[in-house]
Parts: sequence; structure tokens; C-alpha cells
Amino acid sequence: MHISFCSPNAGQRLGRHVVISAGDSKGPVLVGSAQMTADRQSLGASLMFHAASDAHLPPTSGHRNIYGLLGTVQVGEDVFIGVVLDRQGVGVLGGAPVYRITRVGFFSLIESEFDDYDFTDFDKDTAPAATTAATTVSSMFNKMIGDSATAKQDQQDQKDDDEMARDRHPCSSIMKLFSAGSFYYSPEHDLTRSLWARSKSASSSTTTTTTTTTSPFDSANPTYFWNNAMLAPVLAMRKNELSQQLRTALDNSNMLILAIQGFIGIQPLPSSSSSSPVKLGILSRLSCRNAGTRFNARGIDDDGACSNFVETEVVVETKGYLASFVMVRGSVPVFWEQQGIQIAGHKVELSRGFEITALAFKKHFEALQQQYGHIHIVNLLSGKEGAEGTLVNAFQQHLAQYPTSANPNEKLYYTHFDYHSTVKAGGHEKAAVVLEQLQRHLDNWSYTLVETKPDALQPVLTQQGVLRVNCLDCLDRTNHVEFLASKVMVEKCLREMGLGNVLGTDIFLDVFQNLWADNGDWLSKIYTGTGALKTSMTRRGKQTVMGFFDDAAKSVNRFFINNFQDKHRQEAIDIVLGKQRTRSLLIPNSLTAIVEHDLANRRGEFVSYENVDIFIGTWNVNGKLPLGEPIDYWLQSRVAQQPPHLVMIGIQELIELTAQQFVQADFEKLKTTWEQHLLRVLNQISSIPYVLLRSMNMMALGLFSYVRQDCLDKVRFVEMSVCKTGLGGLGGNKGGVGLSCQYLDTTMVFVTAHLAAGESSVEERNRDYHTISDGLSFKRKSLKDHDLKVWFGDFNYRVSLPNEEARAWLERGNIGPLLSHDQLSIQRARGFAFDGYEEGHINFNPTYKYDNGTMVYDTSEKARCPSWTDRVLFRGKNLQLLEYTHTDSLLMSDHRPVRALLRVKAELIDQNARSIIKEAISKTATPLINSGLPRSSSTKSVGFMNEPIIHSVPPPLPARADDNQQPLIDFTSDGQVWDSLPVKIPATPQQSTIKIAPSSVGASVQWWQVPVDETWIVDEGDATNPFFGSNRI
Repeated sequence: MHISFCSPNAGQRLGRHVVISAGDSKGPVLVGSAQMTADRQSLGASLMFHAASDAHLPPTSGHRNIYGLLGTVQVGEDVFIGVVLDRQGVGVLGGAPVYRITRVGFFSLIESEFDDYDFTDFDKDTAPAATTAATTVSSMFNKMIGDSATAKQDQQDQKDDDEMARDRHPCSSIMKLFSAGSFYYSPEHDLTRSLWARSKSASSSTTTTTTTTTSPFDSANPTYFWNNAMLAPVLAMRKNELSQQLRTALDNSNMLILAIQGFIGIQPLPSSSSSSPVKLGILSRLSCRNAGTRFNARGIDDDGACSNFVETEVVVETKGYLASFVMVRGSVPVFWEQQGIQIAGHKVELSRGFEITALAFKKHFEALQQQYGHIHIVNLLSGKEGAEGTLVNAFQQHLAQYPTSANPNEKLYYTHFDYHSTVKAGGHEKAAVVLEQLQRHLDNWSYTLVETKPDALQPVLTQQGVLRVNCLDCLDRTNHVEFLASKVMVEKCLREMGLGNVLGTDIFLDVFQNLWADNGDWLSKIYTGTGALKTSMTRRGKQTVMGFFDDAAKSVNRFFINNFQDKHRQEAIDIVLGKQRTRSLLIPNSLTAIVEHDLANRRGEFVSYENVDIFIGTWNVNGKLPLGEPIDYWLQSRVAQQPPHLVMIGIQELIELTAQQFVQADFEKLKTTWEQHLLRVLNQISSIPYVLLRSMNMMALGLFSYVRQDCLDKVRFVEMSVCKTGLGGLGGNKGGVGLSCQYLDTTMVFVTAHLAAGESSVEERNRDYHTISDGLSFKRKSLKDHDLKVWFGDFNYRVSLPNEEARAWLERGNIGPLLSHDQLSIQRARGFAFDGYEEGHINFNPTYKYDNGTMVYDTSEKARCPSWTDRVLFRGKNLQLLEYTHTDSLLMSDHRPVRALLRVKAELIDQNARSIIKEAISKTATPLINSGLPRSSSTKSVGFMNEPIIHSVPPPLPARADDNQQPLIDFTSDGQVWDSLPVKIPATPQQSTIKIAPSSVGASVQWWQVPVDETWIVDEGDATNPFFGSNRI
């Protein structure tokens, strides 16, 4: 199998091609083609399969041997195709070889710059030595004390780093991820499914056996299929566009790689019976749902997926039989976060309210029970006060509310075993006492046993339940307890299979212990960047002095990696899993174009809308608590016909902004006080109860969000972020707090901000706005990526009028002259800040500055001009402002609170209906494309075409052209060329803007021989072009 390249010489009008061939005349060929204009400006790339006998490949400029295709990724304005360049054999299990991926390559489909790249020339994703971490910390300290020599060296180091960055491959972080040794695949076996899962499929089938002829890509478990998103375009073509013959040839070629991440170890065991060799294996599959590094992925997500979730399968193989025992591990299944840099302690924050968490908690365990049956939770956290105690209490509270399953085969059990307290009192050997609480279920739930036959598996025994083990990171303690439990089950299995003679030998213990220690090391390295702690206990059965020092060094490295390197690893993971929001550069082929176009036309069949009322409130409270104030007048809209679905409250100056207050204030207590008081008042004035969605404060700036209890299941993906702008970005006295969420299928972001003060500080306020806009960071999306954006807070923009004049106008009841001198309105009109945002009509008096406790504007020496510093601005589609006003009866602060009521039409996409419609369109379109017949005239046409469309099968790739040859496709207006674009022509050519070439083309005109109009260029022309702007298909 190899990958080859065809890059045009200067002046030639052929696009670049990247070709992957299975090396078999019967096998398929995958061709990636660049789409470019004549001036070599890239427009995108396309993928297409050919039969090897029909490909007529152009001359290539070079090739490399590969082991298979991982898929495609988009980085910046380029599309890369990923392949496996090197691998290492792990062993053979169940008759199928297993390989570890050790080196990958990523080649551009658009540019040839990296065709000759040395894919060994990058640092492996390994933990730095302890000395490296110490050197880095020392360098940071020297910067703080102003060491000039160190500063100069750092400047030189930065210059060197910048030069290296220019030469670095755009996919270097992705290549490090795949080449670190934690990805595995088998060309003959689906590693995403355990023997237990496959045996259950066999048991539920009409026969007692299940054949192995089905392609793994038709049955793979997406939870563990790590390159699923990378292969998505290819798998779509495989499913919808290839003939059965070519699809079978593709599957048999082993071109496509199904990769899992985790650990696989396979070792033989000694046996006195030469006819019954024994093999022992461990397969740990890391889930790619809620995947990420240590401080970037904690707890649970809205779909019930837990971070660092691993299914570990211990396999025993002997002649004619395979046995398997499965356990799972995963983070504590509540919404919680942990800050990275914590020198002492491991403080955690429960980031969602109880009611919101309960929904995700229920999804998690329902999915586990449906997949595995009985679940026995083994919680190894400390039950004392502190971070782990907080998580234990939350876990147990949700378990107490979890409904009991009506299915007698799906019971839930719970054991809390304080691992640290136990081993502290009796040593690590004492941890084995946990088995006393697990033994009954280990015996009753047994293991899976199948008889292996040619191309078939026949179930004999089936496991009935799993242990779900967790600690804080689900690494060191969890690995040790899983080792202890699996040892019991492996010994039981070997005895019942008549192979008890291998037990108790030094070789068996050595093999088994080292497999589990390796498993712990690799899972730890994936999540934290270092090997596991306490591996000396697993490898040798006891903790050693050398192991103690080894653990200390790993702890230092973990601190360094998790706080300074994990960001790049997380970005690589998100790209691989397709979670980055980018405009796709892969140009749709004929079938995809038809399906997406018709799907867009039938959008009304699977998309519905729901009105969502959102209450927005902002108040600078000047360090006061509202306990004696009737804030219900502020929180209750006068125009709302029902309680708003969402409530967002921004509070500025939770404390007075003085140095003494910043030092003495208990911000956590203040946040809790406001959080509870706001919720209490909301539930007093509402006919439908509210629950806390999430709250966060950045010192004196707080954002509090609530949701109606009957709408809990409609809000997902809640994240919060802060951005400091005070003291040059170091101080939290000014800045912004943002909340990102998705209501149904509409994304929303809410930002409360406190901008720079001072009448003349207009530019500083503008700068603060842009700093916050760019600085608020959410997972895989920025502020601008949301459908609805709302800003509210004390923006501090003033009225640029003399104080006496402004007050005179106010005394006459005329606010118009003040509004015409409002700084924010002027800056918006000039595009300097909040460009594109809207604001409701202001018909209320300025909200600042009053004498505390009075209705009188500022009488101090500064005599500040009355101004509307407290504002609400918004941006989005399908949006209506229902109310915008202030409350002048709350006098405790020098500001008056402001509120707004917005109504948004939120989208709801019925994914099941969409899939059914998409499948139906695909089935209808596929035979028409293959036959070249026109589509039904009832089908809506694309863009400016008024006739049905003919889609022809793409031709073989053309031979390399000479400079003097006529271009294959020419744009008549300016000579631009798009070499591989699958151009569509109408059934009645004379009625189209596309003009057929002269008769020299021949009688049977095909699309690749037709000159086309320039409006087909992506994002050029006007809205009649189906490839223009939002119309692009």
C-alpha cells in the first residue's frame, strides 16, 4: 500500500492529486484532488474512489509506503490526509493480529510543501524530565525577580521558537498524539467491541453463531472509534456511492484503519499441556466522548459521558476458546471542574446545580445498565472534608435520587472504599480487603466464554454485570483495584477451563502484574502526560523506596505538563474528533451535493421552532447586599406573559473596589449569598419554579444563571469563562464573565462586563470590550461562533455633556440631548465597539450616578454627569426585544438596575427525521448518478438553474497536460480554472447560462469537458451561485 503525489509544474493547469493505492489491481484507489484557480489560489479539496483498473492515474512525483488511511483533518486553510507510516506488532488475539501505531504522516491535499517532510523530525509526546520542569519553574522565578541575563536568554529562546514554528508541520500536535504509542488497530478485527459485546450480538441473532464477515466499519462502537470523524467523508462514500463489488474490495484491502486509543498488551502463559497454549491479554479502550486532558476534561457532560472513561477487558485465550472479563472506570459522574495551578490541595468546584446534574447522571447510568446489565460502583475517594469529600457527597446524593430500574437484570450497587485511609493504616497490601465487598458479585456475574470456530463465535457463558471503579483521576488507585478484581476472575476462569496449573507460578504473576502496570502507565500518560503512580505496588506487590522517589518525580512532571502543555494536546484531540468549528474545505461530490441541497430544501420537515423568553438583568450594587431591598420589582417583567425560560443576572461590585476589600472579602460566600437570594426571589414571583443553571464570579463581578425547571432538558453544553482587563489584564476589578450554552439547537452566549471607569476613558473601554471578546474562551468555539450573543453590565460609557446642562435637560423631562451625546451610541455608530450589536430604545432616566439611598444624582465634589452606564446589547437572528427599562425604586446603590426581556426563536432539529430523509434522498439519487439519467423534474433545482440536473460519473484522472494544451475547464471571463470541480449541467443546455463547448468536444458531452461560468467559483458571483456564502452545499 502506498501514497503518491501528482503536483503540477508551473504554468500547468492541472490540480494537485494525492493518491492512495492498495497495491492491488483489483483494489480501490482513493484520490484526493486540490481545487485551484489558474493563479494557484486554493479553493478546497475533494475525495473520490476509483477502481484500480479504471483510475488511469497521472504520473506521480514520488510515493511512500504506508499501512493504511486514518482519514482527513482540516487545519487552518488546508486539508491533510493522515496515514500510518510505521507500526509495531503487539501480538495475535483471537486469530487477528494487533498493531500499535508508532509513526504517522499527514500530507496536504492542496499544497506540496510537506510531501518530503521527515515525519520522525518532531518531539514525541512524552513527559519532560524532572530537570526540565525544574528549569522551567526556575526560569519563571528569574523573570519575576528581574534577572536581566535570564530575560535576554528567554528572548533568544523565543526567537528560536518562532523560527522553529515557521518550519513546523501544521499537524505536528496531531502527529505527536498519534505517534505516542497509545493508538492501536487490527486489520482483521473490530477492537472497539469487547468479546462480551460480540457474544451478546451472537446470542440475540437467529442462529447460535455470528459470522465475522461483516465489516468492522458497519458495526464499530463509536464510543471507542477515535478516527471516526476523520474517516467520515470516506465512510460516507463507502456506504452511499460504491458498488457492492468495490465496497467489498475496499474492505478486503485493509486500506481504512479503525483506531482505538488506550492500551493493549498480549503475553503467552506457560502451560504443562503442550496442546493447550494459554495467552493472556489486556485491552483498554479509552472513550472518545468527553475526551481530553486532565484539567480540560473532568466529570460528566450533558449526554451522560464521563471524562477518562475506559473499558478494560482481560482476555484469556486457549485452543478453541476465548474468555473475557470486562470492567469500566470513569470520572465522578457530576458536573465538576478543577483549576490547574494549585500548589496545595485539589480544590474542586461543582459547576452545575443539582437538578441539571441529575439529568446527565441519569443518562450515564441508564446507558451503562443498558449496555452491561448490573453495575457495581466502587468509589475509592476519601470521604473526609475537602475536594474528594465534596465529590463523594455529590455522588451519593445523586445515587439516592436515582430511580430503581424495573429490569431485574439492571441493578445498581454502591461501595464506598476510602483507599488512602485503608493503605495508610495497613499498607498497600491492605487494599485487597475491598474484594470482600465485591466477591459476591464477581462470582455471580462471572465472565464471558465463547467457543471459537472458523468465521464464527459460539457463546458459552455471558458476563452479567460490571464494576464501575473511580477515584479522582481514575488512574492510580483505580488501576490497582481493577488489577485485584481481575486477578480473582482470571484465576477463576483458568481453573474452570482446566488450566489451573498455570496459577501460582512466578511467571504467571510476573506476566499478569506487568501487564496491569503497563496498562496503568499508558492510561496515565494519555490523561496526565506521565506514567501512573504506585506502579511498584502493581508490578512487585509492594511499595518500594525507589517507587516512592519515582512517584515524586512523576508528580512534579504532572504539574508541569498539565499546566503548561495540555492546551496543545487538547486542541489536537478536538481536531481529531471533529469538534473544531471550521468552514469545511472539502468540496462535496455529486451525490453529497444533491443530498445536502435537497436536505436544505426539506429543512421544514425536520426543523421546528420554539419561542424562548430570556430575562436579562444587570446591577452595579456598590458592595451592598440586597437582603433588605424588594428586588422582585427588578426581577419581574411587566410585559412577560409567562415566566421567562432563562434568567441571566449580572452583578458588578459585589464588594467595594478598594484594596482592603479585595484582601479581606470572602468571594465564595458572597457568590453563594447572591446565588441563593436571587433564586429565592425568582421562585417567589414565578408560577413555575427555577433552578440554578450555573454561577461564576471573577472577584467582584458575578454572573448568575437560572432556568425554569420544566426546561432543564433543553439546556446543554453550559460553560463559563472569565477575562480580566484591570491592571493590564492582571486584576479582576474589571473584565468580563461569559456563559455559553445551547438551548435546543440554538447556541447562546451571555457576557456580563465591567469596563474601565472615568469619563474620558473611552478608548480604554473600547479596548476592554475587544479584549473580552477575544479573551473569553469556550471549548471548541469562540464568542462570535454563537447564534445569539448578549452583553450586559456596567459598561461605564458616559454622557459627554457639562454636568449642569445635562441636569437641566433632565429637569425638563427631556433625555434626547443626553442620548445624542451618549459615548456608547457614538462608539457603536463609528464601529469602534459593539459593532453589529443592537440596543433597545432608551426611554428611562440615566442609571448613574446617584447618592446612595436617594433619588438625587451625584452631589459629591466630582459631581459626575448623569449617564446610562448600565446597558444591555444583543446580536442574533430570530430575535425580538420585548422590554428594556430600569427600576428606579431600588436605592441602596449609586446605580439603578436595568432589565431586558428577549424572545428568541430557538431551533429544534429532529435528528431521527433528518437521518430518514437524508437516507431516502441518497437512495433515490445514487442510481440516477450512476446511470447518468436526469433527476425528476419535481426536484428543486440548484441556484440559477431552472431545469433538472444531470450528474455524471466523474472521469478517470487526466494525464499531465502540456503548457500548450487547452485547459480542461476554462472560465471564459478571466481564464481561471478549477481542475477537478464536479460541474453540474442542466438537462436542457440551451436554457442554461453554461455554454456547451464547440463541436470538437464530441457528440457525448460530459461535465468535465464543458467550459463553465465564473459564478461557479466558491464564494464568487452572487446569491444565485449554490457555492456562494450560506448557499454553499
